[in-house]
Amino acid sequence: MHELQIASNLVQAVIQAASGYDHVQLVEEVHLSIGRLAFIGEEQLRFCWGAVTDEKELLKGSKLIITKEEVEVSCPSCGYKGDLGVKEDPLYHYMIPVFACPKCSSDVEILKGKGITVNNVKLIIDDEEEE
Repeated sequence: MHELQIASNLVQAVIQAASGYDHVQLVEEVHLSIGRLAFIGEEQLRFCWGAVTDEKELLKGSKLIITKEEVEVSCPSCGYKGDLGVKEDPLYHYMIPVFACPKCSSDVEILKGKGITVNNVKLIIDDEEEE
């Protein structure tokens, strides 16, 4: 279950980012983009996020807001730029990406759709001056 490791890494990244601000009380939301080729189970990641943040006062109760990043490839042979094709595997009943150009079947370069990006972190900050 690599979602647990991803959630743990995200927690560390968010804590580090939040440490750059004064008077942070709470992390309310973490906005992520997950590429279709990252093969991350969204529900599993949410579950793991809840488990690893439950004991972190700064992150307890925070929400993951996830958007999917579409795949974009480029073909050096014919110049195609766009999405990958997919084929259904009847043995496993799921879709498999085809890593070849849909126009000429050459190898393609993946431009986007395989990463995980933290786009935004919503923080609750106590901005009252201490007396």
